[in-house]
Amino acid sequence: MKVDIGDWVLSKTKDGELIHGYIEGLDERQGVATVFSVQSDNAEAVGKPIVVKERWVRKMPTYALEDAEAIRSLIDLALATRDEGWFRELSGMLSALAEAKDLKRAEAYSASASVNRLGYPV
Repeated sequence: MKVDIGDWVLSKTKDGELIHGYIEGLDERQGVATVFSVQSDNAEAVGKPIVVKERWVRKMPTYALEDAEAIRSLIDLALATRDEGWFRELSGMLSALAEAKDLKRAEAYSASASVNRLGYPV
């Protein structure tokens, strides 16, 4: 599977360590990718760019961001990677999601408040 700069990936290193991060650079001639590690089973690898063979890299699936908890987790990741633009984008998505839920609650309340318990308009 072809990966591009910015893709989130899982990979292993030449020492067999597992890393999770995003592609910072690609060298197709040498068949290697530079992955910025945000998680690893080797604590010393976290927060560093690591060069791995491109064939060891597996692209992470993309997810729809409709769950507030998922967005909060990604906000934590944006903070960990110090990606201010992504942080702002995710924060905006979280605010929009909260506003949409508030609007649905308000609509449901106004619809239920306008009828009595027998279902007749008040």
